[in-house]
Order: sequence, then structure tokens, then C-alpha cells
Amino acid sequence: MAFFCNEKGVPLPDLENHAAGYAGADFSADEIARTIRGIYQRGAGQHNSRPWEPPTARPDTAAGAEYGSAGRSLGGTGSGPLPAAPLHTPTISEEVYQLLPDFLQQCCQPLPTTRERDVLLTGALAVLSGCFPTLEGMYRGKVIGANVYAFVVAPAASGKGALDWARRLAWPQHLAVREASQRERDGYELQLQEYEQQKRAAKAGGPLPPKPTEPPRRRLFIPADNGAANVVKTLAENDERGILFDTEADTLSGALKQDFGDYSALLRKCSEHEPHQYDRKTAGTYELSRPALSVALGGTPEQVARLIPTAEDGLFSRFWFYAFEAPHVWDDPFAVPAGGSLDTWFDALSVRVSGMIAAAGAGRVVVRLAPTQEQRFNAAWQQWLREGIADFGEGSGSASKRHGRACFRLCMLLTLLRCFENGEAPAGRTLTCEDADLTAALAIADVYRQHALALYERLPRPGGSAFQGATRYASKAEKEARVRELHAQGLSVRAIAEQLELGKSTVARWLGLS
Repeated sequence: MAFFCNEKGVPLPDLENHAAGYAGADFSADEIARTIRGIYQRGAGQHNSRPWEPPTARPDTAAGAEYGSAGRSLGGTGSGPLPAAPLHTPTISEEVYQLLPDFLQQCCQPLPTTRERDVLLTGALAVLSGCFPTLEGMYRGKVIGANVYAFVVAPAASGKGALDWARRLAWPQHLAVREASQRERDGYELQLQEYEQQKRAAKAGGPLPPKPTEPPRRRLFIPADNGAANVVKTLAENDERGILFDTEADTLSGALKQDFGDYSALLRKCSEHEPHQYDRKTAGTYELSRPALSVALGGTPEQVARLIPTAEDGLFSRFWFYAFEAPHVWDDPFAVPAGGSLDTWFDALSVRVSGMIAAAGAGRVVVRLAPTQEQRFNAAWQQWLREGIADFGEGSGSASKRHGRACFRLCMLLTLLRCFENGEAPAGRTLTCEDADLTAALAIADVYRQHALALYERLPRPGGSAFQGATRYASKAEKEARVRELHAQGLSVRAIAEQLELGKSTVARWLGLS
């Protein structure tokens, strides 16, 4: 039994506790424990090599094949679909909301539940991050914009629909940009007609007129349901900027699966503002020197797996995640929000967004941290990087590092909004982040970091992963529970660490003793 339990990944303490019930006069508990430990030690390399599959799991079904050769969904990290433990993720505290600039507080005020409020804030930060092209900061020696990627993950009908209100904040600006672009094109069509007439007249001996230049098609929001050529073309015509927003992540993942539509590499480059070259015989040649894209997506856990198939996919570490599971509760769909119609509420806020975009666009806005704030920032992310690696392995380090950059981008955005709240014009200025905004940014980023690690634990890893030991971190929740159980029995931190093969600092942190 010990041999097969080892292969199935049963934790050693659990098996010891169970097997102790078979002790008798001719087979003591100590002898049973020594036998089991010996088998587990000799077969350490085979531990969890054949993870248990529930009787209802059928890896050869269409659902199992949907996630590729790995045959694993977000439900586990083994060789077949494993049942996932309930997803318990933190919310953004009321104290943090009180620290936010007034505009963001007003955005979230009419939402009835904590989760919906967090969802809206997550979407609003992503959308607003793509609205201010002149907003800049220096990070790791490179000038970066405030653009962030955000992904709200929850089962169907769980409240993530609040994400769509975030789009309303900048939709009037999108319409204004699109209409101005259309007027330019209408003028171009008239000029083109005149050019053709003059061209025909030139054949009779008149001078040949210059051909009018076709104006670009500008917009703020870029459709996720798009092909690679059109996304590159849109960015090239749009000053290399845009916001990709969709409440159904399958819209994006479906486009990326097409040979002509895969622009996942472009998404990764836009997050870093890296140059991108595109050259196709039929679509033309485009060169993007410093593309900047903001992304806000909503979807179910299954949609995450289809868009980001493994934890080592480069897109995973570039996203903020807000993931949760909530019990279904019926709420009154006819109840009138305290502030009246949500349409009216967000229409009024969108007018303010358009005004801020115009004011910030008048000149370059640079945001910096004070030296003491840089020390706080570095200390927080050094600790979170260590904790992430201790709990989830080296593979989680890239997400922690990129989340640090997203956190600084959040500092930039909060600083700009605070400047407007103070009645100041930000254009052409260098702004220093306020301590309250840094505190809020770190607290929000910590929530997103924990949500991302919760998903990281559930995403599969490819067979050729450089982090072969990653699967041993998948039972973190069970290990934490076991740590608390042993501590309640009176065992010391050292004893628990030795028995469960954990670091003493990890055990102390899980128990809240560090």
C-alpha cells in the first residue's frame, strides 16, 4: 500500500496516521512507520508520478483533449484532470479603498458587493492605464508607460460582469477619436475625387497634382477578435497605442488559435514596449518602435487555460489576475442603486475621464518615487519574491518580478489621478508619488500577486519544464493545514519543518509567527 500511495502522491504523514490504525501485538505502530518511511525514501523519485484520478475523469474525452497533450485543466497539475480545492483568494480591503484617489472611489461606490467592487477597480485600472500616452516613469533604467494587463477570472454568473462598466469610463473618448478619424477620412475621399479629376485633366497637358495622403484609422479600443496583421496595422495607425478589452477571453484565445490571427508574441512585446516588425506579402510591412497596449479581460477558469495553456507561458507573468469563486446568491434585479442609474453614473464619470485625457495630453508627465519610497518598494517585493519561490518554486519568480513593474505602473497612474484631485495641471511636470498612493499600490499589487499564485498552482506545466520540482508545490493548501494541525498538537516550528520537509521560516510565516 505504501508503494502505491507514494506513486499516487499521498503525503507521508497522512499515510502514517492511517496505517497506525492497523497496529497490533505482532506489528507495532513504530514498525509500521519505519516500513512506510523506508519505502517513501527509496521511492522519492516516484512520488506523485501517477497522480490519482477520480472515477468520473476521462482524459480521452473531448473535454480532456481540449487542453492539449498535457491533458490537464486548471483543476490540477498531474497527468489527468484533478479536482481543484475551492479557490479562496483575498479581497481588497476597505482601508485600501479609502487611500485611493477620489475618482476611483467614486467609480466603485455604486457596486453592491466586495467582489464586484474589486472587479470594477481591476478593470478601471487597466482601462485608465491606456488612456494617458504622455504618462511615463523610469523602471530598471527604461522609460515605461503606465500600461497594464488585467484578467478577471470567475465561474459564469459570479459577478465579473461588473468589468464592463470599466469600459464605459473611456468609451465616449473612443467614440470621439473614431468620429474625428472618420471626418478626416471623409475629407480624404473628397480630396481623392478632386485628385482623380485633376489627374484626368493633366492628361490633356495640365500639371499633375500631388496625390492626397490617406489618413490613419484611429481609435482607443482595439477589438480582441482580430488577426495579427490587422492588430499590427491598427497599432501602426494609432500612434502604436490602444486598449484591448473583452469580457469573454475566448474571443482572444479563439483569434490566437488561427494561423493568421496569432499575435501572442506581439502582446508580450507590447507589455515591455519592445520593437515589433511585421512583413507579409499580402498584408504589407509595418515596424512598431515602442508599442504600448493595455489589456482588460474577463473569463472563466477554463478560458484561462485556453488562452494561457501552461504556467510557463510568457503571457501568464504579464497579467494581473483577480480570480475568485463565489456562492450563487439571488439578488433583486429590480433594485435601484443608491446613486440612481448606473448608466447615468458612469456616463458622468466618463466625461471626467475625457477631460483628464485632454489635460494630460498637453505635455509629458513623469512620475518618480522618493528615495525612501524606493526602499519601501524594494523591501516589499524582495520579501514577496522570496515567499513566492518558497511556496511555489522558482517558476513563479518571473510573475513576481513582472508584477513589481506593474505595481510601479500603478503608482504612476494613482499619482496622476491624485494630481487631478488636487486641482493641478500635470502636463510638463515631474510628479512624486504620495505615500498614501504607494501604500495603496503595494496593497493592491499584493492581492493580485496572491491571486496569480493561486492560479499558478492550478495551471499545468509542460513535460519538458525546466522546473521539474514544480508539482511538489501544488499541495500547498494541504501542507498549510497540516502545519496548523501539528502546531495545535504542540509540535515546535523546528519539529514541524523537519517532519514536513519545509523551511522553518515558511512554517513560521504560515503560522503567523514571523
